[in-house]
Order: sequence, then structure tokens, then C-alpha cells
Amino acid sequence: MNAISIMPGEALWRSRKVQYYAGGWDAIQSVLPEFKLAPFIAGAGEPPNPFLQTVIRLPLSATERQMPVGVVSHTYSLAPHREVAALCRDGLINVKQAKIEPGELRYEVGLSELGEWMNFRIYLPSRYDFTDSHGEKLALRLECFNSVDGSSRLSVLFGWFRFVCANGLVIGETKIEINERHGQGLELRTLPERIRPALKEVEADRRRMGRWIEERVAIDGITTWANGTLSEKWGKKASARVFHICDSGRDVEIEDPFAPGLATEKPVRPLARVPGSPERAGTKYDVVQALSFVATSRNNAEERVTRQADIPKLMERLV
Repeated sequence: MNAISIMPGEALWRSRKVQYYAGGWDAIQSVLPEFKLAPFIAGAGEPPNPFLQTVIRLPLSATERQMPVGVVSHTYSLAPHREVAALCRDGLINVKQAKIEPGELRYEVGLSELGEWMNFRIYLPSRYDFTDSHGEKLALRLECFNSVDGSSRLSVLFGWFRFVCANGLVIGETKIEINERHGQGLELRTLPERIRPALKEVEADRRRMGRWIEERVAIDGITTWANGTLSEKWGKKASARVFHICDSGRDVEIEDPFAPGLATEKPVRPLARVPGSPERAGTKYDVVQALSFVATSRNNAEERVTRQADIPKLMERLV
């Protein structure tokens, strides 16, 4: 897949539109902007700010011009999107035990309107897929979030993507903790070394999903949990949606968000069936997919992944 394709759907980052693209490695590289640091000045010939500098986006084509996208301190360490993406890729194809060939990987990238924020994804070969109890495939993918304007930390994690409903799930065993900010302590060269051990933890994810498939749940227990734990974490609107997907396999719209009562008591209007969802949840895995569907429907890209990562802890409270 050498051509770049624009993916449908809407996403947001800090209220700004995010456009996603899919393609091969060379095609993805062609849409990733490059940046440089420059003095923060009021105009030509004016003295530079001694404490701040400007992040400049460089042109990708002959029709573009340089564009300032942020102001950062002099201790800021620029983490270019292209370099970060390449290091993530290297972290996968250089794991000897994994035996991953570059041609087996496929890529997606989401970029904010000025390109200062990136969500880079690598889908692993199909032999890493997990097949659930409904016969549906979950693909393993590495996700990276990066900004060049100091607005957020570099974050890398492994997650699962369910094709039938486009749900995402971050279990947590394979999350790569990057605690350094974009300062002098950020060492990009260590990124591949952090990816390799995280990939080995994929089996722990599989075991947990296998346990969810085996553990039975009753709708009464889901009701209590939705009105308690889930409402406290995600709010009543999201909890009502999760409950009704578990109870009927259909998403819902709350008709009166100000109506009194618990999440499961809110007046709702049934919507379409959720792809891949049973008519009534019978296992913890079914509940996980309802949670994942609601989490993935968030337009805000960062909120979406945060909620996907909430799911394992929420499931610990469901008995």
C-alpha cells in the first residue's frame, strides 16, 4: 500500500480537527510534517526572548510556507514526528523473537490541523490477532501519541482493535510508561528498547481476555455496577449507553439528560444494534465490548484512549 488514503470519520484534539490517513511506510512519511526550533522574536532585527523559543512547521510542498505552531522553553527537547514514528517501527521489526518483516506492517496516522499533534498506529501481522468467543478478530496495534509544541507527553502503548465494530481496547499490561516530559530528560533513542519488552507482555493481554470470555455475569450485577462504579467514573450518560448495549445489544440516546434517577432509569430512545454485540451480555467479555464501543465513540482522541485504558480497572469492580 504505497498510496496514502484519507480515512473517514471525525476526531478532535484539544477542540481541533484531526485527520487520519492510512498507507504504507513511505506514504505515511509523506504526510508527516517536519519542524525546527527558532528564536522567539517580535520581528526582524528584534532581540530574541531569552527564555522562550518558537516551534516552526516546515513546508511539505512548494505551495506551503513556514508556520509557527507553538512557543516552548529553551530546555524543551523537540521530538519530531518522523523520528518518533521511525523509532516505534524499529522497535517492532528489530525484535528477533518476533520475526516481523517490514512488509507485514500497515500504518495509520492522525494529525491535527497544523500537524503539531500526532497519533501514529502500526498494525502487527495477523498471527498476533486474538479471536474472541464470537469468532471476531482483534488486531494488535502499537499506538503512539506525540506533540511538538509541549502540550502533551510522548505516549506509546499496545492496544487491540476489533474489526467488526471498530472498537479499541487498551488492557494495560503492554503500556509503555514514558514519564519524561519534552525536556532535557527525554531520550528518544531508548524508545525501541522500551517497545521490545512490552511486546512480550501481549500474552498477558490474551490471558486476561480469555478469562473475561469464561466469566459469566448477570444483568442484575451489570445494573448495580453501571449505577455505581461506572457512573462514578464515566458519568450517567455513558453508563446508560453501556447498560442498554449489555441489556439489548442496541445503543441508546438519552431523551432527557436532566431527568432524575439512576443511569439505568434514564428515559432513552433505542438506536441501531451494535455490531458484534449479543442481544444480552452473558460474559465479562461482552461487557468489555460494550465499554469499548462507548469509549471508542468519543470524538476527542486523547479522551478515547484514556477511556479505553479505564476498562480493565472498571471490570475488576464488576462481580
